[in-house]
Amino acid sequence: MDRFALKTNRLNLYYGDFHALKNVDFQVHSNAITALIGPSGCGKSTLLRCFNRMNDLLEEVRIEGDIYVHDERLEDIDIINLRKKVGMVFQRPNPFPFTVYENMVYGLKVHGMGHRRGWREIVDRWLHTPALELSEEIKQRLCVARLLTVEPEIILLDEPCSALDPIATMRIEELMIELKERYTILIVTHNMQQAARVSDYTGFMLLGDLVEFGETSQIFTSPQDERTEGYITGRYG
Repeated sequence: MDRFALKTNRLNLYYGDFHALKNVDFQVHSNAITALIGPSGCGKSTLLRCFNRMNDLLEEVRIEGDIYVHDERLEDIDIINLRKKVGMVFQRPNPFPFTVYENMVYGLKVHGMGHRRGWREIVDRWLHTPALELSEEIKQRLCVARLLTVEPEIILLDEPCSALDPIATMRIEELMIELKERYTILIVTHNMQQAARVSDYTGFMLLGDLVEFGETSQIFTSPQDERTEGYITGRYG
């Protein structure tokens, strides 16, 4: 297995004349949870979307530099195959307007996860329930399960708990920790406590720069850059 599932080399991204990502060198370790933190507008979601080419859907986007998925250049990967390898769960749950069965069961069968805590509960309790009638937490778990049907290697999570209460957030975090045994996870979060709880590695972004990256324990206890320390201690952001 490659040590790094995702890498960038001097990555720059522009929205028209706006320089959104600035010479970003970034590495995501395989079978680990990596968190991106930073204030709103710092570029963390933009960086996340680079890895499955979601930014391609936006007008006037220009990208310079190199992006790698398991040491393969992003531009050399067919986009359909890329989005099978690199799946994404969005800030707001987006289940299909069908039953839980139609959204979910096939993914569970393919991955043999029907017996696991959390998944079995959803199937047993809401099998034939229209997905749009579920709680926000269950919708989000359902979206993760649906994603697994295409057998991704990497899961991108863009603020997956922003609409959830603390108890639901805790359950999603437990799910993330369970999933990292089989998948590489990159999460964008505004919640520094969440990053500290679940991630193995953390990157702090500010104004399009990746200011600091390292093991989560080091970032939160002994940051090397005063800007990181200022954000973590609440002096700005």
